[in-house]
Amino acid sequence: MMTGKVSEIFSSIQGEGIYAGTPMVFVRFAGCNLQCDYCDTPESRSVVDKKIKILTVKEIAGKIDEEIKKVKNISIISFTGGEPLLQDEIISDVISLFKNKNIKMYLDTNGVLHEKFSKLARTMDYVAMDIKLPSACGKEYWKEHKEFLKTTHKNIFIKIVLTAKSNYEEFKKAVDLIEGIDKSIPLVLQPVTPIGNVKSMPFDMIRALKKLAEEKLENVSIIPQMHKKLGIK
Repeated sequence: MMTGKVSEIFSSIQGEGIYAGTPMVFVRFAGCNLQCDYCDTPESRSVVDKKIKILTVKEIAGKIDEEIKKVKNISIISFTGGEPLLQDEIISDVISLFKNKNIKMYLDTNGVLHEKFSKLARTMDYVAMDIKLPSACGKEYWKEHKEFLKTTHKNIFIKIVLTAKSNYEEFKKAVDLIEGIDKSIPLVLQPVTPIGNVKSMPFDMIRALKKLAEEKLENVSIIPQMHKKLGIK
């Protein structure tokens, strides 16, 4: 029987992106293929942490059901991490158990594992994809992001976290990448929530980058991490 490595399963509101404020059940998987400076869930990077739970598909689904029954008006399951696509087969099996329950599926991903995404794309109702800037993650992922975006999805939006280290050249490259695929894809600029040695970008610069993006893209917004502002999960 297949098992997944899960950091936690809980209900809250979505704190990031264009669906901020929407109630969801979050399945936070353990393990990540990247090491970003601004990661706000470092406990989910490792798959050997003592707090990580090894759960079967039915156990994961059971815990999701408990959260749905506990909180009214939740009809979306968010698969997050870590990087949830590392456990794509588990996600696929969990989704199959909710096929006829009028539940929608939301994927929050770093946008690198495009081959795994192509297998799951049709089962997802919403996709929140990050573009990881090299200044924060220490490596370029332009090719992977481009391939990811080629797997078109009607309800995808892109998020770029901006830190004090983010620069004009890499941001412009990200905007050009999006424009080359589909300029109507919503882009969210997310000012980093300072953590450790990671510093925030001056807001005047964020507004300047937004103006740059708006010259090429149709839907650009600035949305901070709302759950961090509210002090909730």
